[in-house]
Amino acid sequence: MLTSKLGVIASLFCLAATVTSCGYKTTESGLEYKILSDSSSEDYPEMGGAIEFLMQIRTNDERDSVIFDQTNRQRPLQYLISEPTYKPSIEEGLQLLTAGDSAEFLVDADSLYAKSFEAPLPTYLKSGDKVKILVKLTKVYDKTFVDSIMAVQRKQYEEYMAQQAVLEKATYSKDSVLIQDYLKKNNAKAKAIATVGGAYIIITKANPVGKPYVDGDTVKAHYKGTMLESGKVFDESKDAPFQFILNQQQVIKGWDECFSKLKRGEKAVLLIPSRIAYGQRGANGIPPGTALKFEVEALQ
Repeated sequence: MLTSKLGVIASLFCLAATVTSCGYKTTESGLEYKILSDSSSEDYPEMGGAIEFLMQIRTNDERDSVIFDQTNRQRPLQYLISEPTYKPSIEEGLQLLTAGDSAEFLVDADSLYAKSFEAPLPTYLKSGDKVKILVKLTKVYDKTFVDSIMAVQRKQYEEYMAQQAVLEKATYSKDSVLIQDYLKKNNAKAKAIATVGGAYIIITKANPVGKPYVDGDTVKAHYKGTMLESGKVFDESKDAPFQFILNQQQVIKGWDECFSKLKRGEKAVLLIPSRIAYGQRGANGIPPGTALKFEVEALQ
């Protein structure tokens, strides 16, 4: 999929340039550059289109050290074209090139890393340094082409999500039957506590004076996990209790929902449908779309 961190100006505009030392020219915004190879193409980037290019970044000093080198990789960099967020910048420089051109740019390292790469300045560079960026523009895709690719990707995504919705509905229906059958078989329908996501809690040892859990609490618990339909054990805490922080997305959603309704010192059976367990991805030997049963003890 075409993505972008470095945008390029869509419409072409005239850049006044003056020759500086070492053969560099300077744009009106102050970007220093020199064209190394001119293909004479008229295939400029346009707003909403995309480009492919090879890039190498080097220190601008006597070391001339390579910081980043993508030129020896099989696939070029790909970026969608959008307005540059600041000037002078490499984004501004790329709009000077047509397909087949090569150029060298001198860019402020602070701005490059902070604004274009959204990364800290490497330790081997200091504030105020400039870096050399060598670029070869290999392909230019117009907006019509990019829009057509995006449309295909959007359709594929929508079809995938529709298929997942059908599958999830069927799986949840199956899980609900399994859970209700378990509750009926164990005479637990009347005492079972339902959660908003469709899980059920059967308290096997109550603790009326126990302190309830609230968001952000550290939960320590022993557990044994089985697949509800097959009864196969897939995990258990054994000697050491498991620990997590409640409602911080550190465990499956079903656990957060269930432990929010438990008190310290209680024991319970948790029946969790797959959609708030491991869903259609499965995990650690648990097949996709599997409802789970946990026997838990919430420690004091």
